[in-house]
Amino acid sequence: MNKGWPCLAAEMKDTEHVPLPPQLRNGRKQMFVGKSRLALSLCRCAATAAFVVGLAGAGASHAESVLNGQTIRLIVVSDPVFKAMQQIHDDMERIAGGKIELTVLPFDTLHQQVLLNSQNAESRYDIIAIDLPQFGEYKSFLLDLTPWAGKMDHSDFQAAAWDGIIHEGKILAIPIQPQPEIFGYRTDLFKAAGIAAPPKTVDDVLADAKKLHHPEKNVAGICWNGARGTPLGQTFLQTLGAFGQAPIALAKKGSDYDIGTIKPENMHPTIDNAAGLGVANYLSALIPYSPPGILDMAWDERTRVFAQGGCAMTYVWSGNASAWDSDPKSPAYGHVAYVPHPAGNGAPNRSTLGGWSIGIPTNLPKDRQELAWKVIEWLTTKSMMIEYTKHGDCVSPRHSVSQDADVISRCPVVKAVDDFATAGEIASWQRPPVPELQQIVDVLGTQMHEMTSGKKSAADAVKESQRLIDRVMTKAGYY
Repeated sequence: MNKGWPCLAAEMKDTEHVPLPPQLRNGRKQMFVGKSRLALSLCRCAATAAFVVGLAGAGASHAESVLNGQTIRLIVVSDPVFKAMQQIHDDMERIAGGKIELTVLPFDTLHQQVLLNSQNAESRYDIIAIDLPQFGEYKSFLLDLTPWAGKMDHSDFQAAAWDGIIHEGKILAIPIQPQPEIFGYRTDLFKAAGIAAPPKTVDDVLADAKKLHHPEKNVAGICWNGARGTPLGQTFLQTLGAFGQAPIALAKKGSDYDIGTIKPENMHPTIDNAAGLGVANYLSALIPYSPPGILDMAWDERTRVFAQGGCAMTYVWSGNASAWDSDPKSPAYGHVAYVPHPAGNGAPNRSTLGGWSIGIPTNLPKDRQELAWKVIEWLTTKSMMIEYTKHGDCVSPRHSVSQDADVISRCPVVKAVDDFATAGEIASWQRPPVPELQQIVDVLGTQMHEMTSGKKSAADAVKESQRLIDRVMTKAGYY
């Protein structure tokens, strides 16, 4: 690799949004904060003092009534909002008046532990974190929160985030860090290249990437996830959504799709069609304008290379934008604007919603359920969400937080995402909440990598993906 390029990490770190590939699943250490105090040293700085003072003036009386000397147990993922909680953990305990056992795990380990916990006679945890597409797999062992949450004024929550936690008419969790994958571009580089407008279509992306690709200056046209397996599988699904196509035969709902009532007949794969072939060809066409090592690029590498100035455009989960929006040392600092996913095939612009909500396992003893709900309610308040943005979590599902002047100053992406949500440009059907979703992603991530590495044609990769996913659904007994 050219030594001038921002280096791609040889080892993929735990990611916040997606499962690790199988070869990295073993040997990961669990991290604990709370009762064990073994995880990481907590910051002691002016921001911590500001946190205590801030809550004293905003919702402290509510917070003080939350634990009342009791202990709450959470199992969550290593994502920005929960990392923020780690940083302010001791102060949260002081404000809430009790113990907070926060178990923070990589995605795959969390998934495994949640499934194992669901088989216990009694849950080991009061609150669990749920990724948006996991509701299809988890809904049978998530407590219906409607008796409590139904009384909440949910109008402050972005519609896509709130709709994503309702399944079969039940409120199964509360959004805490839902975030879309969006598209970022360097405004300074666009201006220098004479490009007047951001890309709205995939054709625009390719044209702009060609103009902005300057390997002699160590700047690639675009960063994206091209690594084999889940990274590329997700890239395909989310880009398929930008082409207006769901990955399975969901019922249409205006310009979008219905994921609230998925039936067996909706489980047929819809990959081998004009949209699927269009996505495959688009991904192949991106390669000449991508950084060296693009076929090994995943979430952390994509974020790091763009933050270091190695790409002019990038797909990015909005929560990771703090890598440059909050770092004055980044060449991209102050020079990045955002748009929803550029569209293909004449479809409307749509970004895929992912990210995290928190819910209660059904096997939690009834005498602890009220406490668990009170903590969920507290952790998702406006005042708490504002605090998270001070500690690296540039995500908020609440309109009021996204419109806060201080939040916008430190996290410009928050306002952009709120604008997209208000305009209806964020959806979650691109990764439908079905138990077989990860198998779909695995198939696509393997077949498309065969294509991008030159071992298979786009048409063959699409056709084989359709065949393999159809086999998965047949084996599952849907048809």
